[in-house]
Amino acid sequence: MKRRISSILMASVLGVSLLSGCSAGSAPNVSTLQTKVIKSDSNEYMMAGKIEANENIDITSKITAKVEAINVDVGSNVKEGDVIIKLDAKDLNAQVAEAQAGVETANANLAKIQGGARPEEIAKAQAAASSAKATYDNAKENYDKNVQLFNTGAISKSQLDQYKTALANAEGSYKSYEADLKMLINGETQETIKEAQSQVEQAQAALNLAKVQLNNGIIVSPISGVVSSKNVSSGELAEAGSPLVTIVNSNALYINAYLPESLMNRVKIGQEVAIKVSNVPDKVFKGQILVINPVIDSKNKNELVKIEFETQDPLLKPGMFAEIALKN
Repeated sequence: MKRRISSILMASVLGVSLLSGCSAGSAPNVSTLQTKVIKSDSNEYMMAGKIEANENIDITSKITAKVEAINVDVGSNVKEGDVIIKLDAKDLNAQVAEAQAGVETANANLAKIQGGARPEEIAKAQAAASSAKATYDNAKENYDKNVQLFNTGAISKSQLDQYKTALANAEGSYKSYEADLKMLINGETQETIKEAQSQVEQAQAALNLAKVQLNNGIIVSPISGVVSSKNVSSGELAEAGSPLVTIVNSNALYINAYLPESLMNRVKIGQEVAIKVSNVPDKVFKGQILVINPVIDSKNKNELVKIEFETQDPLLKPGMFAEIALKN
């Protein structure tokens, strides 16, 4: 007899298009619901509904890369922190190596600037400056002599201009070598040091970003639960932002049930209920009414009632159908 009663009630459930997670203020789009009040196990079963998961998370990738390995399938149990997907990391490793080299180069440049010039570098600069000074002195002497010749008409203006240009070039070179020598002796300016420090910071930021991208190649589960869908396989391309795997938290289950308008005055928030689940026929679960939607479906005259389980049982799964009774 109990089996027939259950069949009658569940037949009414299968005719209902239940909406997962309906919010208060929006009536569900359901077909006509004929819920019968049935007494069984000393409880009055007056509602039918479907078990839903409070937490339903789509796992996505932050980068676009080929899937190297996927460690779960539909129905797999996962724990928070479990590695679900590994992406191909060859390009990511190369980016990290390149960024690491950039940091090392920038640090070496900064150390060189802060440490000052070695004695052999100063000696080399002094020799270059002395040679440039000798070239300048020689150019100055030649120019002065030819100025006198020009004044007597011995050479043309164009010939004098050639000596003038040679003198200007020699003077510019000499001043440049002198400045280099002075910088080596006195050390780099604070502005130059700050610029080198900035280059180190930029290189380190690039390395940190490359490491983050590399870590993004390992995708872990943010919650404990059960895999309800899988949209990618090994060897396929994981697009950034696209759902790859969906995980439901089986430890946060509730029931969306529908109550006939004629019975609405018999329920209240916090009221204890008895729950029978079609897939677990030999067990009655305890629960209580968590939410009563104040908006009645105008077509079917049903009211959405959200019910939570007193304790979460591993036998319960999202999608299972349930009958709900007010406890006597």
